[in-house]
Amino acid sequence: MKKSVVILGAVSEEIVGVKKRMRIFDRISLGKTKAWKGKWQGKDIILVRTGVGRQKAKYAIRQVIEKLEPGAIISMGYAGALNAGLKVGDLFIANYILDEQNHSIPFKVEDTPNSKWLALAKNISLTEELKIKFGTLVTANSVIYSPQAKQDLGKQFQAEAVDMETIEIAMLAREKKMPFLSVRAISDAVDDELIDSSSFLGNDGEISKLKAGWYVLTHPKSLKQAISLRLYTQKATQNLTSFISQLISL
Repeated sequence: MKKSVVILGAVSEEIVGVKKRMRIFDRISLGKTKAWKGKWQGKDIILVRTGVGRQKAKYAIRQVIEKLEPGAIISMGYAGALNAGLKVGDLFIANYILDEQNHSIPFKVEDTPNSKWLALAKNISLTEELKIKFGTLVTANSVIYSPQAKQDLGKQFQAEAVDMETIEIAMLAREKKMPFLSVRAISDAVDDELIDSSSFLGNDGEISKLKAGWYVLTHPKSLKQAISLRLYTQKATQNLTSFISQLISL
């Protein structure tokens, strides 16, 4: 019997495209983690919303592995660019994953048992407008919101993109000897100034629309940034969904 493929995203916006396309059979609550079991492209899928941040991601994937016993893990979501080589909407697949808080040996996605998924990803052909790039991803402890901070982080780690969850998922996958792949869509370019959204997070690890809306109301100059980020993330979600659809159909 073939085991399910887990597809994880931190927030609802990252996984909404997959959720709309898959045929859902069951909804599962694992503490504050939400999961949906179903089928997509002929594959058994467990779609998981982990919440933002490395600790929520670690908790979620451990719960999923122990209770649902999947066969492979795909971590999907948004990432920030750390250099000018990545544009909003580009897809970024990590060859190496680094940890901002622990300068240990990087996680190599090229190692067995991940090599099959990485090879499949490299063979996917999309439109000319949709760029797929490979490189080093670093997992940070907080939102890297200023252009200077992004550039500094990129230089420090020789990395091209940053997120807040992937290293924890990758390390647990390695511990459990499970195939793993990280697929991220760039939601902000290196020169984009972001709103510091750390205060917007609810207890479930989701961005609170109420808190975010109140911030914009009380900081009118942030409205343009909020609108731009919304458009960027919509594009990122569309590109992620298209890519994952092709990946799991192979």
